[in-house]
Formats: sequence, C-alpha cells, structure tokens
Amino acid sequence: MLLELKNITFGFIKDKPLLKELSMSLEKGKIYALMGGNGSGKTTLFNMITGFLTCPEGSIYFDGKNITNKQPHLINRFGIGRTFQDLRIIRNLTVRENIIISMQNNPSDNILKAIMPRSFHFLSDTQLELRAGTIAVQFFLNEVQSSLAGEISYGQQKLLSLACCVANGASVLLLDEAVAGIQPDYRNKIVQLLKDLKSQGKTILVIEHNSEFIEAVADAIYFLNGGKIALFESMESLKKDKQVMESYI
Repeated sequence: MLLELKNITFGFIKDKPLLKELSMSLEKGKIYALMGGNGSGKTTLFNMITGFLTCPEGSIYFDGKNITNKQPHLINRFGIGRTFQDLRIIRNLTVRENIIISMQNNPSDNILKAIMPRSFHFLSDTQLELRAGTIAVQFFLNEVQSSLAGEISYGQQKLLSLACCVANGASVLLLDEAVAGIQPDYRNKIVQLLKDLKSQGKTILVIEHNSEFIEAVADAIYFLNGGKIALFESMESLKKDKQVMESYI
C-alpha cells in the first residue's frame, strides 16, 4: 500500500475523540472517495496526513516510511500533495505563474538535485514556461493562462488548484471537495482529468458529496461516521447500508 493510516485517534475536545482508532490504506494507481456527514472529520484527516494537525495517537506511513507528525513541507517533498476547500491560489498572479510556482516545489526535482551536477539543478525560465503551458492545456486553462487567477471563473479556479497540485509532482493527491459549487461541464472536465491521472499511476483520495461524481471516478469509497471508517466497493453497496445512509441524510 502506498499510503497507510494505522489506529489514528484524534479529538479537539479532551475525552471526545472525533476519530477513533481509524485505519485505512490507499493502493497505488487507484481513486478513493472519502465521504461522511458534516463534521465527521474528513478535512481533519487530510490535515493530519499532510502535517497541518498533530496526530496524538496512531501512525501514518507513505511508501513504507513513517511520516507521522512531519512538517507539511517535508510531507509534500515525500510526494503527497493536496488541495483545500478555500482554493489557495495566488489571485494576483497569472494562471501560468501559479503553475510555475507549484512546479518549483516538485518532489521529483529534489531527487534530481541530489544526483545531478549543479548546472542541472533548475529548469530555465523558458523550460518552466513551456511546461506550465503544457499543464495549462492539459487542465483546460489554455485560453486563460495569461489571466490573473483571481479574475477567472470559480470552475476554472478549481481546475487551477488541481493543476497546481499535479504540477507539484506528488504521487498521492488529496483533493478536498474537488467539484463542490461548480457547473456540470467543469465537473465533467475534472472527472476526465482524474481518470487520466489514475492512468498515469497517481493515487487519489477525494472528499466529495456528489454521488454522481463519485460513481464516475471512485474505485472504492471510505465512509466516516462516529469516528469510525468503513470501506465500500461502490456507491451502490454504500447506499444499501441503512445505518450509513441514516447518518448521512
């Protein structure tokens, strides 16, 4: 397994754990959905995996390495990238500039820097521009790549957030509400992109409430309820679980 969580227990209030001895694992090259009611701990779980919250009990492993309570920038260098609900793009920079900044933190580049001569450590400005342009095309942002990120549509900002996460070079992508609040045409674009990323060997865990989107992309679904997590093979099997559906409605 590429990413493993073992016996995670966490709570914001003493003696009232939000997550209770939670264990889960992600296999390389698969897409997983993470579902659960509001306040069930989905984003909290993301924050612990990526080092934004301390994990008081349990362990987190990436590719066999214990990354529990590592700093966020170190976890990113291991190869775990994420998006946020509040779309942390740089609004006063262009779309292309946002992508270029993300590329310069590429974890795979850090490996190259360790073994290549100093003259090979950084891509030239021209190479960065070319790569950023290719990514912009891949993520349906070609026509707006010279626009300020704060001036493009919300759906395009979602695409940009995902583009920056991928440009960062991570092998595991944690996507927090990837299609929330966007029009169906942008949602369909993201479905296509996630399938393409899966075919490239990326492992994806996405928090989402949209059942049609989950049915379109997810190989399996994790459901959080009452601090516990359950694994379902499909949305159909999840919907047959009356206890889960009662907690979700």
